[in-house]
Amino acid sequence: MTTQTTEARPTEVLIAGAGPTGLLLALWLTRLGVQVRIVDPKPGPTTESRAIAVQARTLEFYDQLGLGKEALARGRHATGLRLWTRGRARAGVDLRGAGAGLTPHPDIFILPQDQNEALLLSHLTALGGAVEWQTRLTALTQDMGGVTATLERAGKTETVRAAYLAGCDGAGSAVRHSLGVSLSGGTYPQRFYVADVTARGPLSEDRVNVSLDDDQFLAFFPMPGTDHWRVVGQVPAGMGENVTFQDVRPQIDSQRIAQVSAVQWFSTYRVHHRVADQFQVGRTFLLGDAAHVHSPVGGQGMNTGLGDAANLAWKLAQTLRGAAPELLATYGPERRPFAVSLVNTTDRVFSGVVDPSPLARIVRTRLIPAVLGVLTRPAVVRRWAFGRLSQLLIHYPHSLLSAGRAGRVRGGDRLPWVPTERGSNFDALQSLGWQVHVYGTPSPDLLAWCAAREVPLHAFAFSRAAKRAGLLQDAFLLVRPDGYVGLAAAHFNSREADAYAARWLPPLKV
Repeated sequence: MTTQTTEARPTEVLIAGAGPTGLLLALWLTRLGVQVRIVDPKPGPTTESRAIAVQARTLEFYDQLGLGKEALARGRHATGLRLWTRGRARAGVDLRGAGAGLTPHPDIFILPQDQNEALLLSHLTALGGAVEWQTRLTALTQDMGGVTATLERAGKTETVRAAYLAGCDGAGSAVRHSLGVSLSGGTYPQRFYVADVTARGPLSEDRVNVSLDDDQFLAFFPMPGTDHWRVVGQVPAGMGENVTFQDVRPQIDSQRIAQVSAVQWFSTYRVHHRVADQFQVGRTFLLGDAAHVHSPVGGQGMNTGLGDAANLAWKLAQTLRGAAPELLATYGPERRPFAVSLVNTTDRVFSGVVDPSPLARIVRTRLIPAVLGVLTRPAVVRRWAFGRLSQLLIHYPHSLLSAGRAGRVRGGDRLPWVPTERGSNFDALQSLGWQVHVYGTPSPDLLAWCAAREVPLHAFAFSRAAKRAGLLQDAFLLVRPDGYVGLAAAHFNSREADAYAARWLPPLKV
């Protein structure tokens, strides 16, 4: 029999789910002084590696929170792709430095999910935060003033009152089910396996190695450590549900590119391609796998959830401190279109990889190996590919928060990265607040406006790097706390800035 506790302490934000998305949201909110409770039914942090790629945009968010250097120390870089067919190396794509000039993190980076969680949790704990493990959200209701959630732990139930609720609780999200929101899409019929192994062989040790054959594929991802690899493959047809590594070992051996000597983790799964119909219902939000699930092509899943958290955190904090609720209404319109586009893109690529038709086999085993190296040799192609993978190209041009243009920079664009003598313009983003950037000389009117509005002003020299990044000399950029441009103008206009600030910036303290 359970014991009902009705007078639980209230909180500002309740987070269901302590995976990477929930932990980043909790950490960002805590840094902004928001009261947070984060619960998870698991007994503790994830111990399996699971997702492994951390994209450049995620590392930029980590830099904002002061986690970047530690993240880099925990992981390793990969230099590109090596393509194999029938045991022969057929093509390669070199992505070393492909993002140079675009970001402080111009390379592919490998940092497994368990290490991401450990990193985020350690910093949350250092700020006094804690995850309430073995605690399950079982029900929720909403009204105009907040959310009431029922939590269950060790046979006891607790009723929690929160101003807002964030569902970061995975593809089977209890929050999403409680809201009655559909996760529209489908599931591929094929089954796949994933394993963390120790292996040696002709594998290119610093690249992602993909082996394509007539009716199967293997992908080996370099992991931190010596001879440590993540291997992903398709479960051969006809195998039962209880597949073990020994069942798929012949498939790996037949590719002749790796000899596995030890297995640290093995699991099978089916790939979904689904997006929630809504990312917000009232005072409740869906993030990460609770909002979108898709194939692992391109290492986008975990990073997209972390991007959701970075987008929502400052909006929650600002609304809790008096901003109009319409700010929160921009979360779904900004994040859901990217999730839909991502699912569609990975769906097309993944379908081509697993298509059993004769034509698809010819494309996989003959055409792609023949042209891949040639097509990706130009620097502009490699730069484009890196931009897509790295999530640097995510932007919000149609958001209500996005206005104006200055040079090539529009409202809704990610702030271009510009190196400086002592670091970069991104160093200023560690304040996690609104700020104005000028690359050149700020006008007296702008200086006065920033002082009156209590908005930090950062003036940088108009350098060659700034010009290459598409910035316009002396232009006015009002930058959001997540590093995206809110308002851009070739020349500062106080009336335009006042109108934007009145709608979107935090209210001035009296």
